[in-house]
Amino acid sequence: MSTTTAPAPAITGQDRAVYHPLRWLIPLALLHGLLYLTIVPPWQHYDEPTQFEYAWLIANLSHLPSRSDSDPALRREVADSMYRFRFYDPGQIPDLMKPEGPTLGENQRVHPPLYYILAALPLRLSSGLAIEQQLYAARGLSLCLYALTIVAAWRVASVVVPDEPTMQLAVPLLLLLTPTFADLMTAVNNDVLVNFCAVALLLGCALLIRDGLRPAPLVLASLALGTALGTKRTAVILIVIYLLALLWAWLRTPMRPWVVAGAMLGVALALAMSGLELGRADDGTTLLTIRPWLKQFDVSYLRLNLDAWVRSATSTAQAGDIYERLLVVGFTSFWVRFGWGHVMIGTWAEVSMAVICALCGVGLIIQGWRGRSQLPLWQERCIWLFLIAITLGALSMVGRLHPLPTNGTSPYIPTGRYIFTMMLPMIWLIALGWQGLLPARWKPAGPFLLLGIWLGLDLISWGVALSNYYYRFTL
Repeated sequence: MSTTTAPAPAITGQDRAVYHPLRWLIPLALLHGLLYLTIVPPWQHYDEPTQFEYAWLIANLSHLPSRSDSDPALRREVADSMYRFRFYDPGQIPDLMKPEGPTLGENQRVHPPLYYILAALPLRLSSGLAIEQQLYAARGLSLCLYALTIVAAWRVASVVVPDEPTMQLAVPLLLLLTPTFADLMTAVNNDVLVNFCAVALLLGCALLIRDGLRPAPLVLASLALGTALGTKRTAVILIVIYLLALLWAWLRTPMRPWVVAGAMLGVALALAMSGLELGRADDGTTLLTIRPWLKQFDVSYLRLNLDAWVRSATSTAQAGDIYERLLVVGFTSFWVRFGWGHVMIGTWAEVSMAVICALCGVGLIIQGWRGRSQLPLWQERCIWLFLIAITLGALSMVGRLHPLPTNGTSPYIPTGRYIFTMMLPMIWLIALGWQGLLPARWKPAGPFLLLGIWLGLDLISWGVALSNYYYRFTL
């Protein structure tokens, strides 16, 4: 008996044509990112001196650096460069004579080393160059990850809306033109790798929801999640996205909302019971405490001081106007603030973005009402996945506030960069909501109108950044 194997289907010109946008999208992303890489002077990105220090130590030591490892000569060289590039306020001079070297900022060696191992590769290749050139070499890695993020965003769009070529281009271009995102994604910062992994995870999740439990998207989503978790603790919220996509990939039929809500509540209660237990305070009152295994995980990875966090998060007495400040700082730094938060486009831009987001929220509701029961189940679930992702990002920002200080000092207000992992879902829903605002005859031009707004914001951001840094150099 003989058997024959059917030949694999040939790749047609039409199949290849799907990828034609990458011919110009990749160079555009690289050029746009290169512009931000070059106009921002050395060390002017958030935590860049100490992020660079971590990667440099990996490149130049024979072992992974501990929290106490340092190189005084490197610190003096970086601090001197920071002074020459007007990083410090006028009249402030770093003490280069300290035996341990000047302090460069917060110690970053509390983070997992994965990103810094990658950043150490270009530093090894540029070890003989000036310290600023080594910094730009490390920024080059971020530039490549930025371009790959834009490509992954394009692929997410082509998967979720296969019949809307305009939206397939609008979504990655909106992400590319978001100035705060481009600014961070060309810095030496472990957020860059986390943000890339978040978009890659969303791509894997969208494919799982559309096609079911296939090996390739499962490997992609799992690898992206694992890499993100090995890079920074902020990636923990991505676990929920991953598990929900797996659930929807397995259950291909509609699910009643109360079943989903009940299942999520059950999982939350199970996790709470496994991690919390009843204890007693010094005054004898009963309270919740965390179990030893969770305490150890907190010490080694989360670093949230969970015991104090639980008490603080459940207390309304301390909150006051903190949440209002969080909303303002988080929103403005998400859209219109750069560097260490000191480069601001202006109040008009903050108000404009707030109005645009509010209007797009209304448009999203209109779009959902008009299009109810018209989308395939898997597309509905992708949109719900994006909504849940944004909600998780907002909750994580609130969580970062705690534990609030008890001595009357002002708490640290987290900035929007902590939820740039949700930038793509946010861009996607803004584009979808914008379409919902427009009458039918304007819808074909809708994405181009939105892109025009984003391009204008991007161009203004270049001018603001250049004028701000030029002003510092003229002091």
